[in-house]
Amino acid sequence: MKNFIKFALILGIFSAVYFVGEQLMSVLIPNHETISNTSLLFLYGGITGYVLFIVFVVLLQEEGFQKIKNYKPRLSKTLHQLYVFVAAVFILIAFINFELQLLILLALVFMLITASLDSIRDKIIQEKEGNLLHPKKII
Repeated sequence: MKNFIKFALILGIFSAVYFVGEQLMSVLIPNHETISNTSLLFLYGGITGYVLFIVFVVLLQEEGFQKIKNYKPRLSKTLHQLYVFVAAVFILIAFINFELQLLILLALVFMLITASLDSIRDKIIQEKEGNLLHPKKII
């Protein structure tokens, strides 16, 4: 829970700095439309990178779902389907309304969702594998 609060605080700080920085950059550097091909290349690169990031994070979570499948198969399946649905929604947002600033924040929010899912998964595993008298500690 402590890590979740830290990550939420960091996410808030990054978003505040980002929006203030965006306003400052719009004042200092005017928007010129002379390099449209270069900006289109950045657009395609941003979409591709964002989608690959989401897919990579989802693939990394597969091992965790396999771990809790042994203890709670129905909950594991439900969490997995919900997580894939959320990932698909985050990917669709990139294709519907692409703004690089928005996708950076959405990637951080997706990581926050992933961190909360990891917390739930760790609690389930600790509940089943842990010993109340002699808890295991990882150093």
